[in-house]
Amino acid sequence: MPAARDSLSRALPSALGSAARKVSARAERMALRALGVGVGAGRYDDRPDLATLRRLARLRERNLRSRDSVLGDAPAVVVMTTTASRIAFAWAALESIAAGSRRPQRLILWLDDPSLTTLPRSIARLERRGLEVRHVAPGLGVHTKWRPHALSEPSHALPMVTSDDDQLYPHGWLAELLETAAAHPTTVIAHRAHEVSVEGDRIGSYLSWTPIAHVVPSYAAFGTSVSGQLLPSQLVDALRDRGDGFLALAPHQDDVWLHATAVASGFRTVQVRPQSANYPFVPGTQSGGLYIGNVFGDGNDRAVAACLGPEERARIIADRSRSLPGAAH
Repeated sequence: MPAARDSLSRALPSALGSAARKVSARAERMALRALGVGVGAGRYDDRPDLATLRRLARLRERNLRSRDSVLGDAPAVVVMTTTASRIAFAWAALESIAAGSRRPQRLILWLDDPSLTTLPRSIARLERRGLEVRHVAPGLGVHTKWRPHALSEPSHALPMVTSDDDQLYPHGWLAELLETAAAHPTTVIAHRAHEVSVEGDRIGSYLSWTPIAHVVPSYAAFGTSVSGQLLPSQLVDALRDRGDGFLALAPHQDDVWLHATAVASGFRTVQVRPQSANYPFVPGTQSGGLYIGNVFGDGNDRAVAACLGPEERARIIADRSRSLPGAAH
């Protein structure tokens, strides 16, 4: 038995026993190392509960043993990016997508880090099962997730679904996005969105935006890619044609640019359910990230002000002023 499997077999019984109610710190560290993910909480508490540990064990076993394709017949292209510090953990998010009730026609991991010439075995195994690993020139940062795909075709036939490398997506994740898209074919579909706040004729601070509590399409709904959002193919074309202004206006705020382009191009956003969806983190992924600078360092506010012109702001304010279920005015 290979070393990884042997380590897995030794660590998991103590950490994941059926009678266990709590995972000891030592058993947790052993299990996480055996599962090939990070150890300990970072800036945000990404320590897994017992159910998440058990799911990670199933996904790890799948990554080690499965020869099943990660692809299916779902009419979508799922895109993701990762960094040198997190590529060793990215297999977990990718396997959670591949284990879904609907699998995409394409699953692409975009990389803009020239140091990532040698892939971890966990990613190489996924590549053999249909994952596309595409390398691009550095400089796009978080926009690596979507920009190369938008540029890849003169006319896109399939919607693009964004995903993050630090999430464990549920079984029905892609299926629910597609079902909602069937009911709203010219709308951005998000599992998690914020209600953009308005102060008179101005957009309120990002910190004042609240979780969406309705399923009404709106320009004032701001989708977040962390839980996944589906962008219609026509919007992917619009993103391609809009150019690379995001490098100056929103270099670290991909969701701001995606939303601004959607509003400018006439695409509202709707949430899948009345409640925003939040999924378990992949353990060991939350020691860094852009969240603090974007939210508490006013990065998002500066990007919103730079990306939204008068017409986009007017559309958002008009929709925000409507009487929406769960919206505060």
